[in-house]
Amino acid sequence: MKKIKTLAISFALSGLLTACGGGDKTSSSDDMSKDMPKNGETAAVTENDEGVVAIVNGRPVLEENFKAYAKQRNLGQQKGEKISDARMLDEFINFELALQDAEKKQLQDTPDVQRELNNHRRTVMVNAAFNDYVAKNPLTEEDMRKDYDSKKNELTLTEYHLRHILLTNGDDATSVVKELEKGGDFIALVKKYSTGPSASEEGLLGWQSEFDLLPEFRAPVEKLEKGQYAKTPIKTRFGWHIIYLDDKRVNPPPAYEEVKDRVRTVLQRRQVQDYFLKLRTQASIKVKEFEDSAPTIPQHQGINIESYSNN
Repeated sequence: MKKIKTLAISFALSGLLTACGGGDKTSSSDDMSKDMPKNGETAAVTENDEGVVAIVNGRPVLEENFKAYAKQRNLGQQKGEKISDARMLDEFINFELALQDAEKKQLQDTPDVQRELNNHRRTVMVNAAFNDYVAKNPLTEEDMRKDYDSKKNELTLTEYHLRHILLTNGDDATSVVKELEKGGDFIALVKKYSTGPSASEEGLLGWQSEFDLLPEFRAPVEKLEKGQYAKTPIKTRFGWHIIYLDDKRVNPPPAYEEVKDRVRTVLQRRQVQDYFLKLRTQASIKVKEFEDSAPTIPQHQGINIESYSNN
């Protein structure tokens, strides 16, 4: 027997299921249950009609189960598309018929089905446990604003407007620095010596935030004032750079309301990490060791400010 797919995957069969039933169209199938409504008729639902949407082979189809199916089914629809209740119920009746057929054949007792049922139960229980944790530790507006305020200074970005002279070796770079120290014009020396595409643009690198800068640039650039150049050439994988600071500006952090949703997302991820970290630190765990890695207990590193900044 092939591995049984989960109900969520089986929603892909919905078109086939609808084709087998009535839905919004008249059904011509002679194989449907005698208890299903005939063409143009409405099922005479009993069981006091409350909480029951159909009765299939004498078994009530509960409204709560139907609504759960409909909710999942609609998740797969494109925005603006709507499936009628009649069509949705027709699909769900087909699921019920298939379920009854599986039970009649006692497929629930086969190893593959048992395994899938057990896996599904585990998933439901894990979701229930985490939802219980979140319900008892709700994420509040105060939590989000407090986290934003703690990161606000870090979200204040300094940007630098840079030019550079790019050379292929350190000796040439040192020689150009000496010319600058003697009063040489930076732009003129760019045109005379610089290599690479920026040479035709007077060495322009443009505005770069502290996050955009090459790691080798950060410390030297932070020490420069407007109109200064770094007197020590900087080596990167591109060559040797003489950096010049045209201008500098400070961008204030985005307003709380602008990043509120991103703050919530980040803190929700932290909730997941905290929950599992708490469970792991209180548990006794023995695992099989693999050659490529050793098992570790993950520790969240706090919020990465780039995860909800605008830059």
